Amino acid sequence: MSASDQFIEALGLISQDNGDARISGRIVGLLVVDGGELSLTQISERLGVSRASVSTNARQLAQRGVLCRVTHPGDRQDYYRLTEMPYFDMLGELATRFRRYADALEGCVTGMRREREPSAERAAEMQNFFATSAQFLNDWASSLRENEPINKDAK
Repeated sequence: MSASDQFIEALGLISQDNGDARISGRIVGLLVVDGGELSLTQISERLGVSRASVSTNARQLAQRGVLCRVTHPGDRQDYYRLTEMPYFDMLGELATRFRRYADALEGCVTGMRREREPSAERAAEMQNFFATSAQFLNDWASSLRENEPINKDAK
Protein backbone atom coordinates (compact mmCIF):
# COMPACT_ATOMS: atom_id res chain seq x y z
CA MET A 1 0.00 0.00 0.00
CA SER A 2 1.39 3.40 -0.98
CA ALA A 3 1.94 6.19 1.55
CA SER A 4 -0.93 8.11 -0.10
CA ASP A 5 -3.24 5.12 0.31
CA GLN A 6 -2.17 4.84 3.94
CA PHE A 7 -2.99 8.52 4.44
CA ILE A 8 -6.44 8.06 2.90
CA GLU A 9 -7.11 5.02 5.09
CA ALA A 10 -5.82 6.80 8.20
CA LEU A 11 -8.27 9.66 7.63
CA GLY A 12 -11.03 7.09 7.18
CA LEU A 13 -10.20 5.52 10.53
CA ILE A 14 -9.99 8.93 12.21
CA SER A 15 -13.42 9.78 10.82
CA GLN A 16 -14.81 6.48 12.03
CA ASP A 17 -13.25 7.00 15.46
CA ASN A 18 -15.08 10.34 15.68
CA GLY A 19 -18.43 8.68 15.00
CA ASP A 20 -18.63 9.63 11.35
CA ALA A 21 -18.66 7.30 8.38
CA ARG A 22 -15.28 5.89 7.45
CA ILE A 23 -15.96 6.74 3.81
CA SER A 24 -16.25 10.43 4.76
CA GLY A 25 -12.69 10.49 5.99
CA ARG A 26 -11.50 8.52 2.98
CA ILE A 27 -13.16 11.04 0.63
CA VAL A 28 -11.42 13.92 2.41
CA GLY A 29 -8.13 12.02 2.32
CA LEU A 30 -8.44 11.35 -1.40
CA LEU A 31 -9.18 15.01 -2.12
CA VAL A 32 -6.20 16.10 0.00
CA VAL A 33 -3.95 13.70 -1.90
CA ASP A 34 -5.39 14.61 -5.30
CA GLY A 35 -5.37 18.36 -4.71
CA GLY A 36 -8.14 19.11 -7.19
CA GLU A 37 -11.75 18.36 -7.87
CA LEU A 38 -13.07 14.89 -8.59
CA SER A 39 -16.41 13.61 -9.84
CA LEU A 40 -18.49 11.25 -7.76
CA THR A 41 -17.63 8.52 -10.26
CA GLN A 42 -13.90 9.21 -9.97
CA ILE A 43 -14.07 9.16 -6.19
CA SER A 44 -16.12 5.96 -6.24
CA GLU A 45 -13.70 4.21 -8.58
CA ARG A 46 -10.56 5.35 -6.79
CA LEU A 47 -11.87 4.34 -3.36
CA GLY A 48 -13.56 1.16 -4.56
CA VAL A 49 -16.94 2.00 -3.01
CA SER A 50 -20.42 2.55 -4.40
CA ARG A 51 -21.29 5.81 -6.08
CA ALA A 52 -24.37 6.07 -3.83
CA SER A 53 -22.21 5.91 -0.71
CA VAL A 54 -19.86 8.54 -2.11
CA SER A 55 -22.79 10.77 -3.06
CA THR A 56 -24.40 10.56 0.38
CA ASN A 57 -21.17 11.22 2.28
CA ALA A 58 -19.92 13.94 -0.07
CA ARG A 59 -23.24 15.76 0.30
CA GLN A 60 -22.94 15.57 4.10
CA LEU A 61 -19.35 16.83 3.98
CA ALA A 62 -20.48 19.73 1.78
CA GLN A 63 -23.25 20.60 4.26
CA ARG A 64 -20.63 20.69 7.02
CA GLY A 65 -18.41 23.03 4.99
CA VAL A 66 -15.58 20.56 4.39
CA LEU A 67 -16.25 20.04 0.67
CA CYS A 68 -17.51 22.31 -2.06
CA ARG A 69 -19.75 20.98 -4.83
CA VAL A 70 -18.70 22.12 -8.29
CA THR A 71 -20.65 21.87 -11.54
CA HIS A 72 -19.57 22.37 -15.13
CA PRO A 73 -21.84 23.60 -17.92
CA GLY A 74 -22.94 20.72 -20.13
CA ASP A 75 -21.71 18.11 -17.65
CA ARG A 76 -24.38 16.41 -15.56
CA GLN A 77 -21.93 15.07 -12.98
CA ASP A 78 -21.27 16.69 -9.65
CA TYR A 79 -17.67 17.32 -8.72
CA TYR A 80 -16.27 17.93 -5.26
CA ARG A 81 -13.18 19.64 -3.92
CA LEU A 82 -12.02 20.65 -0.47
CA THR A 83 -13.10 24.09 0.66
CA GLU A 84 -10.27 26.59 0.97
CA MET A 85 -9.48 25.85 4.61
CA PRO A 86 -11.73 23.05 5.87
CA TYR A 87 -9.54 22.64 8.94
CA PHE A 88 -10.90 25.87 10.42
CA ASP A 89 -14.42 24.59 9.87
CA MET A 90 -13.49 21.34 11.61
CA LEU A 91 -12.37 23.34 14.65
CA GLY A 92 -15.61 25.30 14.55
CA GLU A 93 -17.63 22.11 14.32
CA LEU A 94 -15.80 20.64 17.29
CA ALA A 95 -16.35 23.88 19.22
CA THR A 96 -20.08 23.72 18.44
CA ARG A 97 -20.23 20.13 19.63
CA PHE A 98 -18.41 21.00 22.88
CA ARG A 99 -20.70 24.00 23.43
CA ARG A 100 -23.70 21.71 23.00
CA TYR A 101 -22.25 19.29 25.58
CA ALA A 102 -21.64 22.13 28.04
CA ASP A 103 -25.17 23.43 27.60
CA ALA A 104 -26.64 19.95 28.10
CA LEU A 105 -24.70 19.49 31.34
CA GLU A 106 -25.42 22.95 32.74
CA GLY A 107 -29.01 22.15 33.69
CA CYS A 108 -27.95 18.84 35.21
CA VAL A 109 -25.36 20.56 37.40
CA THR A 110 -27.97 23.02 38.66
CA GLY A 111 -30.26 20.18 39.67
CA MET A 112 -27.41 18.21 41.22
CA ARG A 113 -26.49 21.14 43.48
CA ARG A 114 -29.82 20.67 45.28
CA GLU A 115 -29.17 16.94 45.70
CA ARG A 116 -25.50 16.51 46.46
CA GLU A 117 -22.91 19.28 46.27
CA PRO A 118 -19.76 17.12 45.90
CA SER A 119 -21.29 15.37 42.88
CA ALA A 120 -22.38 18.70 41.47
CA GLU A 121 -18.85 20.09 41.77
CA ARG A 122 -17.38 17.17 39.84
CA ALA A 123 -20.08 17.51 37.18
CA ALA A 124 -19.47 21.27 37.04
CA GLU A 125 -15.79 20.63 36.34
CA MET A 126 -16.76 18.56 33.30
CA GLN A 127 -19.30 21.16 32.16
CA ASN A 128 -16.66 23.88 32.53
CA PHE A 129 -14.15 21.80 30.57
CA PHE A 130 -16.53 21.61 27.62
CA ALA A 131 -17.46 25.30 27.81
CA THR A 132 -13.85 26.45 28.10
CA SER A 133 -12.73 24.11 25.31
CA ALA A 134 -15.49 25.39 23.03
CA GLN A 135 -14.35 28.97 23.56
CA PHE A 136 -10.70 28.03 23.06
CA LEU A 137 -11.47 26.21 19.80
CA ASN A 138 -13.51 29.14 18.48
CA ASP A 139 -10.75 31.59 19.39
CA TRP A 140 -8.12 29.34 17.84
CA ALA A 141 -10.06 28.99 14.57
CA SER A 142 -10.55 32.77 14.46
CA SER A 143 -6.86 33.38 15.05
CA LEU A 144 -5.88 30.93 12.32
CA ARG A 145 -8.31 32.55 9.87
CA GLU A 146 -6.92 36.00 10.64
CA ASN A 147 -3.37 34.84 10.01
CA GLU A 148 -4.13 32.74 6.91
CA PRO A 149 -3.37 35.43 4.29
CA ILE A 150 0.05 35.89 5.87
CA ASN A 151 0.67 32.14 5.69
CA LYS A 152 -0.35 31.98 2.03
CA ASP A 153 2.08 34.77 1.14
CA ALA A 154 4.88 32.97 2.96
CA LYS A 155 4.63 29.91 0.69
